[in-house]
Amino acid sequence: MTLKLAPIALLLAGCGAETPTDATGPTGPTDGPTTSQGPGNEPLVDDLGGPRDTMVAAFQSDADMLLDLVSQSASDGYIIGNLNLGLVDSQFDCELTYEPEIAESFTWNEDQTVLTYKLRDDIKWDDGTPFSATDMAFTFDLIADPLVASPRISFIERMVEGQRPEVIDERTVAFHFTQPYDRITMQAHTSSLAFAAEHVLRDADRATLRGHEYNRNPAINGPFKLAQWVPDQKIVLEPNENFTGPDRYKPRLKRVIFKIIPEYATRLLELENGAVDWMEGILVSDADRIAAEHPEIELYRRGWRFLDYLAWNRFDTADFQEKYEDAGKDLDWSTVQEHHLFADPAVRRALTKAIDIDKLIGDLLTSESGEAYGNRAVSTITPTLCNTHNNDITPLPFDPTGARAELEALGFGDADGNGILDRDGQDFSFTMMTNSGNARRAKAAVIIQAFLKDIGVQMEIETVESNTFFERLRKKDYEAALSGWSAGLFVDMSTIWHSGQEYEFNFTSYANDEVDALIEQGLNEPDTAKANEIWKKVQAAIYEDQPYTFLYWRDDIVGVHERFNDVKVDILSPMNDLHTWWVPANEVKYDK
Repeated sequence: MTLKLAPIALLLAGCGAETPTDATGPTGPTDGPTTSQGPGNEPLVDDLGGPRDTMVAAFQSDADMLLDLVSQSASDGYIIGNLNLGLVDSQFDCELTYEPEIAESFTWNEDQTVLTYKLRDDIKWDDGTPFSATDMAFTFDLIADPLVASPRISFIERMVEGQRPEVIDERTVAFHFTQPYDRITMQAHTSSLAFAAEHVLRDADRATLRGHEYNRNPAINGPFKLAQWVPDQKIVLEPNENFTGPDRYKPRLKRVIFKIIPEYATRLLELENGAVDWMEGILVSDADRIAAEHPEIELYRRGWRFLDYLAWNRFDTADFQEKYEDAGKDLDWSTVQEHHLFADPAVRRALTKAIDIDKLIGDLLTSESGEAYGNRAVSTITPTLCNTHNNDITPLPFDPTGARAELEALGFGDADGNGILDRDGQDFSFTMMTNSGNARRAKAAVIIQAFLKDIGVQMEIETVESNTFFERLRKKDYEAALSGWSAGLFVDMSTIWHSGQEYEFNFTSYANDEVDALIEQGLNEPDTAKANEIWKKVQAAIYEDQPYTFLYWRDDIVGVHERFNDVKVDILSPMNDLHTWWVPANEVKYDK
C-alpha cells in the first residue's frame, strides 16, 4: 500500500510536510508475549501479538483536514494515507504504474473511454459498514458539487455527468470519460484520493465540509486508526483492530506518534537525542554532520519531488478590499489585476533576474563536500517525469544590472532618493509571506531580500503559522509568497495554471488564454508522446510569464533510526508502506 501524498497532482509542501511533540515517549499497555522471529530476523505474521515498537515522527505542522477531497497539505496526506486503503497501489519508475488494492481488478474498454473497477468484497469501514461502489460515487458527487469547492475539481472535468462513476452493482463501478486522454492521468483522476463514507456524510452540509467533525474523526478502512489527536501537539496512530483487508497490510508497529514541533532546530535535536525516530526536511548543512556523528540515523534521499518557488500575486485580497471597498467602489478584479505591482510579466521577469538562484542552491542545498541536493526549476513538472519535463527551457540569467534597467524602462525610478524604486509616487515595496518552522525557507527569504534590495526593491518578510499560511494562499490574501509543492507524478496542469475560477490552487490568479487552450489540448490528447510535447509548450509559456520565480527542486533528506527494518523512503512517500516497517524484538525501544 503506497501512502498517498496528494490528489491534486500537487500538495502544499513545506507547507510540504514537516511536523510533531511529546518528549517522554509513548506509554500504554503491553502488547503480549514476545513474537518469534523467522529466518533472517523476518517477523512472523501473527495477529498483532508480541512486542512491537512505536515510531515517533517529527512533523513541522499539524494536520488540518482528514477528508481527502478538501485536504490541502502534505501533513494531511501522510495521515489520510495510513487511515485508508487506496483504490489502487502506485509504483513509480519515470512514470506511475498501478496495481489493485481496494480494487480487485480494473479494465479499460477498447477506445479507452471507460475504466471499470471490480472491488474486493472484504473491505469494511471501521464501524462494520461494507465499503462499496456507493461510497465511490458519493465521493465524486461531492467533488463535483460547487458548494464543496473541492480543489480536486479537475478530476471530474472529463468524465460524463451521471457516470462519474456509473454504479453497476455494489462491487462494480465504471468511469465514463468524454474522450480518452493520457491513461496514467485518467486513472489517477479516478483513484488518487481516499474515499468518503457515504453513510456518515450523506446528510452533511456540503457548504461547510471543511469544518465538519469528519475532518477530526473520519471513517476509515485502512490498517491504522486515529487513536489520539491533541491539536498542535501530537497525532497518534495505532493498528486498526477493525481492519478487514489482507493480512499483508496489518501494521507491524504498535503505534506511530506524529509530534508537532514547529521549530526545525528542535525537531533536529530530538532526532539526534533519540526522542524522535523519523524526520524529513533535514537541511543539507546538517546532513554531513549527522552522518558522521550519528551512525544510528539512516539518511535517505527521495529525489526531485519538492519544488520551492516565489509566487507573485496579481492582487492581494485584503489590500484590494481596503483600498476599493472603503472608497465605495465595486469589487472589480480585472481592474486591480491590471494595475497591481506584479501584473506585468516584464516586472516579474526582472525580479527573477535579480535573484541568484544558483547561489541559493549553493548556500542551501549543497553539502560541504560539494554534493548538490538541488536542481534549478523551470516549471511545476518534476524532472522525475523524464518524458514530460521540458529540458529545453533556458533559465533566466542572474543579471541584477539588467533587472534594474528593465524596471527603469517600465517607469520605475528613485524620485525621492530613498534608495527604493518608485512609480507614480508608490515605492516598489511589498511583503513576502512564508510559513513558520521551515529553516531553509527562512534563510532563503533573507538572501532573496538582500538580492532585491540591491536593485532598489524593498521586500519585507512575514512568517505565518503553516495552516494559516495555506489558507491565505488559497484565499489569495498576500502579495508575494515563498512556498512549495510536493509535485504530482501524473500530469494535470489545470489545477494550478488554468484561469478557471474553480481552481483554488491557482494562487497567483494566473491567466493566459494560450496556456488555457494548451492545457485543454494536453488533457484531451490520448497519445502520451504527443501530450508530452503539449505539456512542454505549456511549461515554456508559463516560464515566459513568470507568475512564479521558480527556484529549485530539492532532494529531500529523511532521517530514520536504524532499528527500523523494511523502511521505504522514496519518490512516492517519505514513509511508504508504513504498515510493513518493523523492529526486531531485541531492539524494541518502547515495549509499553
